[in-house]
Amino acid sequence: METRYDKIVREYFEARSGYIVLLSDEPGFYKLLRGTLYKILAIRRDCLSAFQEQAPAMREIKEKVDEGGSVIVFVERLLKGKPSADFVLNIRRLFPDVKMVVLTGEISKEELILLHEIGASNIITKPVSVDSLVQKLAFTIKPQGKLNQLVQVGKELLRKGDLEKVMLVGDKILEMKPGSPAALMLIGDALSGLGRRDEALKSFMQAHEQSTVFMEPIKKLAAFYKENDDEQYLVYLKKLDRISPLNTERKCEIGRVHLDREELEDAEVFFDQACKCAVKEAHSYLSQVMSGIAESLFDVSPSMAEKYYTKLLSVKSASLSSEDLETYNRLGIAMRKQGKWENAVSNYQEALRVAPKEAGLYYNIGLAYTDGKEYAKCAQSFKRAINIDGDIHKASPAVARNIAAIFLKVGLSDDARTIIGEALTVFADDVQLKKLLKKAGT
Repeated sequence: METRYDKIVREYFEARSGYIVLLSDEPGFYKLLRGTLYKILAIRRDCLSAFQEQAPAMREIKEKVDEGGSVIVFVERLLKGKPSADFVLNIRRLFPDVKMVVLTGEISKEELILLHEIGASNIITKPVSVDSLVQKLAFTIKPQGKLNQLVQVGKELLRKGDLEKVMLVGDKILEMKPGSPAALMLIGDALSGLGRRDEALKSFMQAHEQSTVFMEPIKKLAAFYKENDDEQYLVYLKKLDRISPLNTERKCEIGRVHLDREELEDAEVFFDQACKCAVKEAHSYLSQVMSGIAESLFDVSPSMAEKYYTKLLSVKSASLSSEDLETYNRLGIAMRKQGKWENAVSNYQEALRVAPKEAGLYYNIGLAYTDGKEYAKCAQSFKRAINIDGDIHKASPAVARNIAAIFLKVGLSDDARTIIGEALTVFADDVQLKKLLKKAGT
C-alpha cells in the first residue's frame, strides 16, 4: 500500500526530475538507497549517482544544477575517516538550492546542532530502515505543514531578490502564527536588503526574543554589530557558542576578537577550546586551526604562538613529514623572538629528522646560533646549507649578506668573497653586498 511519503518521493523523481548524488564509502548504504528507489518505490528513471571522492561528486552536482534539475546530496559525516564539513559548507555556498542529507552514526546533541548549522537539511542516523529512509526523503523534499511550506516559499523569494513579496509572505505567516521567529527572520532579511537596517535589527531582535535558541537571528545580530561594536559582537558570538559549542571557527573568531581587544587570557581560553573541538574531528583539521591561531598570535605574543606551534607538532608526531617544515620554521622564529635561541636550534634539529636534506633548516640553525653569538657553529651550519644547496645564497640578498658576514667574522674571507661574488651576479645593485665585498678585500 502506497503511503503519502512514497507519493511525495515518487513525484519528486518522476514528475520533477529529481536527482540524488551520494558521497559515501559504505557500499551497504548505496545498496539500501538504490534498492529503495528502484525496487521498493519502482522509480523508472535513472536518478542516482554514487561517488567515493569529493571532486567527482562536486562535478556531478554542478552538472545537474546547471541542467536545471532539483538535487539532493547524501553525504557521510566522516568520509574515509575524515570530516566532510568543508564539502557540506562548499555545497551550501555554491548551490544554496541543493538539499543535503548527512549520514552519520550515533552522535551527541551538540554534534547534531553543528551539522544543521553548517547546512544539513536533514540527518540520517545509521543503520536506517527502508521506511525511515523514505520518510526522511519525503521530509527533505517537502517540509510538512502549511507554515513550513510558506517559510520555504519566503526563502525562495528572498534568493530571487523579490523582497516586497518576502514581506507579504512573512506577514501571512505572522497572521497564522503570531511571533513566528522564522517569519520575523524573513521580514528582517527583506528589510536589510531594502536598506532599512534599523527596522531589520528590530525584526531580528524580536525573532531572537521569541526563540532564544534559534541560531539564525543571533547570527544576524552578530553580523550587524561586527563592524561597529565589538562588545555586542562578542555577546552574540558567545550566545551562538553556548548553543552550538563545537563550531571551531567561531571559537577562533571569539579568540581573535579578544586578541584585538588586547585580552590575551580570554583569547587563550577560546583558542584552547577551538583546539579541543578540532581534536574531536580530525588531526588534519586541527593542523589548520592551530596554524591559524599561531599565526594570529605571531606578532602579538610569540610565547603564545610558540605554544600552539608546539601543540601542533606534538599532535602530528606520528605523521610528521617535510610538509610540516613551515611549522618548524615559524616555531623557531617565535622562539628566537623571545631570545630562546638554544630552543630554536633544538627545534630545527628535530625538523632535520623529517627533512635531513633541507638546506633551509641548516641556514635557520645558523641564524639561531648567531643570536647566541656562537659564530663558529653558525658558520659551520651555513657551510652545511651551502653543501646541500649551492645556490641558497642566491635566493635573496639578505641570505647572501648573512652568510658572508658570518664567514668574514670567523676569518673565512675566501668563502665570503665567493658567496658575495656569486650573489652579485643576481643582485648586482645591492649596496650592502658591495660594502661586504670591500670589507672582504680582493
